[in-house]
Amino acid sequence: MQLATWLEVVPMMLVIAAGLYVPGALIVAVAGGKSPLRVAALAPVASMAVAGVGGILVYQVHIRWGWVCYLLSALIVLMLIAAVRFAIARRRATAEIAGAETTGTSETIKTDSGTHSSPSRRLATSRSNPSQRRRDWKRLVPALAGVVIAAASVIVRLVHAMPSPDQITQTYDTVFHDNVVARIVQTGEASSLHALPPIRDVYPIAFQQFAALGKMAMPAATAPAAITCAWLVFAALVWPISILFLTREVCGDRVLPSFLAPVLAVCVAGGPFVLLDWGTLYSMYAGQTLLPVLLALAWRWCLKDWNRGARTCVSGLAWIAVAALAVSLAHFRVIMTFLLVAVPLALVWLWAVAQTLKRAKGVRAMRLVVVAFVAVVLVVFAAGCAVFARMYIFDSTRPISDHLNGGPAQPTENIPSAIARFLTGTPITSANQRLVTDWVVVVLLLVAVIGIITLARNTAKRNGLLLLAGFLLLGLVFVSCAGTHADWAKVLTALWYKDQRRPFSAWPMMAVPIICLGWQMLCDGIGARAAKPSMKPSAALASQAARLLAAALAVLVCAASPQMAGMMGSVANVTRFAANGQDTPMLTSDEYLLLKRLNKDVPADDEIIADPWNGSAFSLAVGNRTPYYAHLSMAWDQDHFYLANNLKNIDTDPQVCQILNRNDLKWYLSMGGPYVKGDPNQKMFDGLKVVEGAMQEVDRQGDAALYRITACE
Repeated sequence: MQLATWLEVVPMMLVIAAGLYVPGALIVAVAGGKSPLRVAALAPVASMAVAGVGGILVYQVHIRWGWVCYLLSALIVLMLIAAVRFAIARRRATAEIAGAETTGTSETIKTDSGTHSSPSRRLATSRSNPSQRRRDWKRLVPALAGVVIAAASVIVRLVHAMPSPDQITQTYDTVFHDNVVARIVQTGEASSLHALPPIRDVYPIAFQQFAALGKMAMPAATAPAAITCAWLVFAALVWPISILFLTREVCGDRVLPSFLAPVLAVCVAGGPFVLLDWGTLYSMYAGQTLLPVLLALAWRWCLKDWNRGARTCVSGLAWIAVAALAVSLAHFRVIMTFLLVAVPLALVWLWAVAQTLKRAKGVRAMRLVVVAFVAVVLVVFAAGCAVFARMYIFDSTRPISDHLNGGPAQPTENIPSAIARFLTGTPITSANQRLVTDWVVVVLLLVAVIGIITLARNTAKRNGLLLLAGFLLLGLVFVSCAGTHADWAKVLTALWYKDQRRPFSAWPMMAVPIICLGWQMLCDGIGARAAKPSMKPSAALASQAARLLAAALAVLVCAASPQMAGMMGSVANVTRFAANGQDTPMLTSDEYLLLKRLNKDVPADDEIIADPWNGSAFSLAVGNRTPYYAHLSMAWDQDHFYLANNLKNIDTDPQVCQILNRNDLKWYLSMGGPYVKGDPNQKMFDGLKVVEGAMQEVDRQGDAALYRITACE
């Protein structure tokens, strides 16, 4: 048995992509989505919401979650939406007929075969204009080209950094995430309220559900391979399309932004690899890929749809709610980033509401509503502050200074350095090493900001300033995470665990639309000079040259960014197997291969004893066999605790055999020492040793060996 190759898992990637896009696309289309980009952007949102909610609901009634359950759930949602739309359309048609009869302007014709719409009505509502359809599809070409380049870039980079999809990120929490996928496949339980008992119950696992769907389609594949394939689908497709959707909402349907957005999304600020390099933030990244869609929906509603009639307003709110649900089911902390960058948008919306109310009801009514709204906001904010203060500030047993002191929360530089790193989009690696600054990206961003400030007018100016304000708010949180360890910084960044990588991963979401809008303003400003006869040829040529320059620089960054080369080197290091015979990091290739074939000797219902700190906790994710010690650290019962300390005394301590027989334990897995030396949570496992004469070797791969315990038979 060998490590899987990328070619072997291509079918699994296609299955995951189909599961993520096809049901969701059908739901969006039935709900009224007509634009190909809107369908492509909202499809993963709908699918994640259906899968996440479905997993929670069927758990309550003890129904196994899998492909059948997922597709039936999508079908039910599809039918409900179709029924609602049919009822609304019928009610509207009835109202129109009644109104036409009253006014005498009916647009229907009675014939022998029944009543039909008049030719003029059919013409007005028809969308079958071939030339218009051709123009619509032609406008998709730049966007499609950008998405293809982006997807190819992500795939090539990941395959080069990880020669096998079986490679794992060799970090603590990977055990949890990979085992969640294996457990969904094994038990059919996919509830975010019962993620991986007894280790952790409440945890969002919608992303892991799609990885599990891939493994269900290819049972021979490992959970780590499935989760890597799912990550690749989100990184190569969902992320660039989501950024494109947001950029299109901000900039409009323009050729240059449509091409630039997906290309830049995967190659600025570490691209989609920042959280992968950190090791285990799969769920966080899945939510991050959907976040631009949520922001785009909120953007459209706050600036347009809220005041365009009840149907448009309610529809927009419904999609915002679905997107927020999908993001939360991927990882609820991502919502905090949305709330942060949407603050300027919300303020503009509130101002527009106040002005509309003033025109409709007068100044007095406007003031009353504004005062009431502000009062509610202040009360909620004060309540939140009171709870926070009681828990973290006025708690004498553990003040705020004792919180958020782990490795991810530690500052890596001073505040001026953090500011410079954020403004230039320069990430750090998982080893806290600063990557090189990509000055091409800095130039693109600087020119864009100048273009927005000096050349943008009206709507474009407003959109640009909103983006810049959200960008600066994101920078405030990032700098507070990375540049200081003061108590005020902990208070400000607690919702992000004071982990700088979490807010920084949203850098492309704000910077890419800024770049696209700014360069479009620059090109339009140059092109406007073509209106003057004396400058028409040179201005038109300069405008076209600016577009070509922006596109060329984006492709250059995507293909040859030194920053991305450094990031991929770090990803390769994080996912590299330990040298055979070594304990650090967690797994060697020999140990992994032994885990892959555990099912040849160990029955499906048997559990395996092993020190989880040496990588054996991956036995469920890799070998589909349950470890007796399911995680590296948790609240162990007496049997677990006693056995971990005393298995080495099996020949002399009768209580050891009593525990083994009581729990029907027959297998022991030896995989070397712990990957971290001296951790207090690992010390209890020092009693797990191979005992000659009490165990019989069944399988071996290098230094890793599987034993059957014979002393208690």
